[in-house]
Amino acid sequence: MNSTEMLKTLLLSEIQQQFGSIPDDLMAKIKFIQKEDTLKTVYRKLPECRNIFDLRNSMKQKHPVYGRNGLKYQQNYDAMIKWIANEFSGKTLDIFGITTQPITEVFTLEPVEIHVHTGRLDIVFKDESDEYYHCEEQRHLTIDDLYRSSIYHFQTARQLGNAVTDILLISGHSYAGPHIIETKSGTYKPLLIDLSYKNGHNRLNEIKADIQNNIFDSLIELIFIPLYGKERGQERSQIAIDVIDFEIELLKKDKIYQNLVFATLVMCNKLVDTETLRKYYEEVKYMLDILEIAKEDGMKQGMQQGMREMVIAALNEKIGAIPSYLVDKINTITQTEKLTNLIRQAVKCNDLIWLERQLAMPA
Repeated sequence: MNSTEMLKTLLLSEIQQQFGSIPDDLMAKIKFIQKEDTLKTVYRKLPECRNIFDLRNSMKQKHPVYGRNGLKYQQNYDAMIKWIANEFSGKTLDIFGITTQPITEVFTLEPVEIHVHTGRLDIVFKDESDEYYHCEEQRHLTIDDLYRSSIYHFQTARQLGNAVTDILLISGHSYAGPHIIETKSGTYKPLLIDLSYKNGHNRLNEIKADIQNNIFDSLIELIFIPLYGKERGQERSQIAIDVIDFEIELLKKDKIYQNLVFATLVMCNKLVDTETLRKYYEEVKYMLDILEIAKEDGMKQGMQQGMREMVIAALNEKIGAIPSYLVDKINTITQTEKLTNLIRQAVKCNDLIWLERQLAMPA
C-alpha cells in the first residue's frame, strides 16, 4: 500500500469517526483521488466541516480562500458567500432583528463583477418555509437607491416567485427619506435595517464578553460590526480594525476558523485602506502557513500510527498474537518507509524469529 492509499484509508477512517457512515458516492469520489496534495487538502478541511454536506462543499472548492492574491475582492466574494452560507445554515436572521425559519440556502443572483464594481454585499437567504430574503448592504442610502432596489426586487421575484422580502442594510449616513415607494400600480416596501443606529464598540465588547464565557453564538455578527454606527473616516476604520484585531486574537487561540477573518477583510474593503488590509492579510496568511505545517505534521503522525496498527493487525492474522515487547518495538517506528515495508512483508511472516530480524533491520 503506497502513501496515497494510506492517506485515503486514514481520511475515510477520520470521516467515518466524525460523521458515522459514509455515502457510497462520496467514498467512491475519495477513492478516485490520485493526488496526495488533494487528499491532504481534504484532510485539513475536515475539522471545519460540521456534516457531510459541508464536506462535499469543501471538496468542490479548488482554491483556498487565502491564495497568493487572496486580498482581491473579486476573487474572495464568492468564497465569502459560501462561508456565510455555511455559517447561517440552520440559523435564522435574528441578528438583524428579523424573524425567519432556519436558513437552508444562501446564494447570489448577480455576477460577482457587479458586487465588485459597487462594493456592496448582495445575497439571498432561503429558509425552511421556502421564503426568500434578498439582503443588500447599501452605504449612504438615498431615495435613488430605493428606486433602484425596487427594480431589482421585481426582477428577483420574477426568478424566485413572489415570496421575496427585501432587506436593506443601511450603513454610513442615516437615511431620513421615505421607506415606501407607492404608485397607482404597486407598492415597494422593503425592510430597512439602519445599522448606523447600532453601536459597534458596545456590540464588539458584548461579543467579547460572551466568548470569555464560551458563548460563540454571535461570531457571524463580527463581519457586520464594521458597518455599525455613524462614525466616518478614521473613526470608522478604527472600528473595523478593532474587529479584525479581535478575530486574529481568536484565530491564534484556535477559537475561530480563518474564513471569518478573510470574510471580514473582504467586507472592510471600502472602510480600511488597502495597505492596512494587505498587512493584516499577510499576517493571517503567515499564521495559516505555520498552522498548516503543524497540521501536516499531525497528519503524518496520524498516518504513521494507522500504519503501525495495520502492521500489528496483519501479523496477528498471520502468526497469531505477538508478544507485547514486539508490539512496543513496532510502536516506536517513526519512518514511513520502514512501516510501509513491514506492511508488505507481514504476509510473508512465518514466525517470531523472522519478525525480530525484520524489526532489527535498518530503515
